[in-house]
Amino acid sequence: MIRRPRRAWGFACGWITAFVAVPGCATQSPLPAGANVRAPISPPQLPPPSPIAELPAPPTPEAKPTATLRPGSAPNSPLALREVLESVEAAFPLLYAIEQERQIASGQRLAAEGQFDPVVRARGMDQSGSFSNGQFDTVVEQAMPFGGVSTFAGWRLGMGNFPVYYGERKTGEGGEFRTGVNVPLLQNREIDPRRARLRAAQIAEQLADPTVRRARLDYFRAASQAYWNWQAAGAQYRVVQDLLRLARERQALLDERRKQGLVGEAVPVLNQRLIAGREEALLAADRLLQQAAVRLSLYTRDSAGNPVVPPAEWLLPGFAELAPPSPDAAQLQSDVTAALSRRPELVRFQLEKERRAVELKLATNQLSPALNTYAQVAQDTGAGKKTFTGTGSFAFDRTTAEVGAMFEMPLPFRNARGLTNTARAQLAQLLAQERFARDEIAAQVQDAVSELVQMHRRVDKAREELKYAVRVLQLETESFKARQISLVELNLQEIAAAEARAKVVGVLGSYFGAVANYFAVLGFAGPTVGGAVLPRADPEPSIPMMPPPREPNP
Repeated sequence: MIRRPRRAWGFACGWITAFVAVPGCATQSPLPAGANVRAPISPPQLPPPSPIAELPAPPTPEAKPTATLRPGSAPNSPLALREVLESVEAAFPLLYAIEQERQIASGQRLAAEGQFDPVVRARGMDQSGSFSNGQFDTVVEQAMPFGGVSTFAGWRLGMGNFPVYYGERKTGEGGEFRTGVNVPLLQNREIDPRRARLRAAQIAEQLADPTVRRARLDYFRAASQAYWNWQAAGAQYRVVQDLLRLARERQALLDERRKQGLVGEAVPVLNQRLIAGREEALLAADRLLQQAAVRLSLYTRDSAGNPVVPPAEWLLPGFAELAPPSPDAAQLQSDVTAALSRRPELVRFQLEKERRAVELKLATNQLSPALNTYAQVAQDTGAGKKTFTGTGSFAFDRTTAEVGAMFEMPLPFRNARGLTNTARAQLAQLLAQERFARDEIAAQVQDAVSELVQMHRRVDKAREELKYAVRVLQLETESFKARQISLVELNLQEIAAAEARAKVVGVLGSYFGAVANYFAVLGFAGPTVGGAVLPRADPEPSIPMMPPPREPNP
């Protein structure tokens, strides 16, 4: 029986230890410089959950601010829409969540690049019996990102007693070193599953950007509309507050007249009923204001990411007198063109088409037969004991070269044809969806412009109605002071004037909500100056269009 050389086996064990102890030896990427992943960006820390904030105080002069978390702004200055949108950009949790799509796609692309990492394989075997021998084989394989080419290099050791028909398994004591290359000639030459997956992952990484942009447009629109709803609710509160103030100031006058015997008891009692009813209406308006403030707090956050319920002191004092910019429907086509060039959905369709094209190319690749060539060179090293004749395949210190080819072809190609038909249908489906998306964007722009134009006209008409209602109230107030009309008639005019004011406020809030929708439809995130129909986005207070009603003096 032939003794197995211990020195050679120790050399083999050393190879195994080297590969196991140095895991980084197979992590060198073959991709060209600049093709690797960007340096990973550590995600920001999510803000901890915060306790429920207190409801805002009613908008009275005596109210105290409930939050002072506005760096760079006066504590009681009006809250600007810009501040709300900056808060959304900096600390809105859902925007942070959607931005993680970039990290997810980056990780998936890194995983796809891992297909081109060097792979180490090793195996060992010890055989006893008539032919006692030992074998060890290790190889490093490297797939290349071009042409479907793969290379390999390895070392093997075969010592002991081998039958004649397995003589090539025996090596010298130093083992056999080998290297080679595999080259596809037909299938997998232009594209293969590895490169297709990598390209799809790269496209998916680019797809994260329009996904985030689309979400940012939606969140900015929602934040803007919540902001204007809050402003409108505050202005509605002031309307009811002024109506209550009229009744309270008139009560002193009626009580004095009752003492003088100029009016009966029913008149002051009727006014007290009006006071009670208007106090109830004020509570309802306060509830709506608190509800709007709590809703806005989802978008108004401090530097730590905690929701801040805006107090009444942050309301615009002259919201009802804001001058809304006048839209120009004649510039509709310019806005349609701008929306088609800016909307992230169309960018997403372009990338999706590219991804489908990769899938179609991979499926078409499967229609070709597999014809792969390979070449290999091997060299034995070290001395060894000759056995049997010591010639031929048992000769040591030999150099060998081998070239070969492999051919494979499924005759019906049903799998490849099915994948090709599927990919073509999916691409055609995507093209039809893209066409509809373009039509839908054009329709959304047209609808947004129509809404702007009509809301602006409604603002003008509501203010015209308010002007006449205020004038009628002034005349009826003078008549009441002259005891020419009853309190019931005066109350009707006060309610009519208050309703006209409330209508102006409501229409203004809807108009600025339409402005937010208009810019989102165009693809602008926030009150950015842009667009053709509405070139100015930030409303500015103007001189009041009508004087406030003169209240009767007691």
